[in-house]
Amino acid sequence: MTTRSTTYAILAVGFTYTVTIFGGAFASGREIMQFFGRFGSWGTWGAVWCLVLFAYFGLVGLALARRWGTFEYKGFLRNLYRGFLPRAAAGISEYVFEIAYLFLCILVIGIIIATGGSLFQSEFGIPYLAATAVMALIILLVVVYGANVIRAFNFTITWVLLAAAVVIFVAAFIPIAGKSAEVIASGVGSSAPGGWLWSGTLYTAYNLLGVIMLISVGEVIIDRKSAFRAGIIGGLGIGLLVLFEYIICMAYYPGIVEETLPLHFVVGQAGVGAARYAYDIILIGAVLTTGVGVTFPPVRRFQTLMQAKYGEKNQSLFRIGPVVVLLLIGYALSALGLIPLVAKGFTTAGWVFTCSPLMTCGCMSCRRTAPATIRSSGRSSASLFWWT
Repeated sequence: MTTRSTTYAILAVGFTYTVTIFGGAFASGREIMQFFGRFGSWGTWGAVWCLVLFAYFGLVGLALARRWGTFEYKGFLRNLYRGFLPRAAAGISEYVFEIAYLFLCILVIGIIIATGGSLFQSEFGIPYLAATAVMALIILLVVVYGANVIRAFNFTITWVLLAAAVVIFVAAFIPIAGKSAEVIASGVGSSAPGGWLWSGTLYTAYNLLGVIMLISVGEVIIDRKSAFRAGIIGGLGIGLLVLFEYIICMAYYPGIVEETLPLHFVVGQAGVGAARYAYDIILIGAVLTTGVGVTFPPVRRFQTLMQAKYGEKNQSLFRIGPVVVLLLIGYALSALGLIPLVAKGFTTAGWVFTCSPLMTCGCMSCRRTAPATIRSSGRSSASLFWWT
């Protein structure tokens, strides 16, 4: 692989990790207010904490997937759990994760449909049903064409999102940067570590779905160094976006905590048309990339099962069918509304994934003693990071 193609692979995989989490609730600012903004200036530390966690789990997940040679999440989880848990507990944990992950995928799809449909309706006057149908069609087409198209799609759209973010930074943030700094420096809000620290942990826990998407498109990563770079680039990208949104919204604390679309409120206060259009681009891009990101891994999992049972027959149907089912269920869930879905749904998902062995086993991957499956390979167990 040439240096240019290696760089593309690292960026494409890393950007996929970032934009999978950069969904409708994230891009709207609703998630950031729910998990960080409500703690006032102390939410800064929660945002920094989740930046560290995202980077760590990104590089660990991709490095392990490359070492084990498995880029389908069922095989990845089997290796992870059996490396750290008793066999009986590992088997149960796999089933628990399957159920929890499917629930989270449907929840996220419901949230992005609610966000995107509302945006198209309010900003462009497009009927809700028509807007959601177009988004669903785009997600369907990208997922059906597989990992190569997804990497190219995410690589391209990330640069568009970054350009739009620069416009918002210049037009909406610079004029209020002093006010944001004043609020954050004031120490206002809840300072108890049990609040912002735990909230940051919950936020990272349910967003570990990004790691699942990361490994699902990571087969183009051919060496350990590239895996580290892709994982860290993606994780730091997520963390920095969290910090940016949090800081820009703090200029309007505490009232902004109750806004349905906090970042839309900030852009509206700027009164600059370019910033408003840039925000629309970000939100639409976030909806599409996250829709693709949460749909592809379960579809790939289902397709692998069907391929093992039926061979290469009807593979297109085995891709299209699960996508349609997930989108239809998510659409029905979107009727509950954005704020309740984020506040109740994501918080519940955060607890589930924090208590699940996925996060625990990921943290244990930095222990000095390697699992038996790794020790038997002849690698030294003295390394702090045995997966290196």
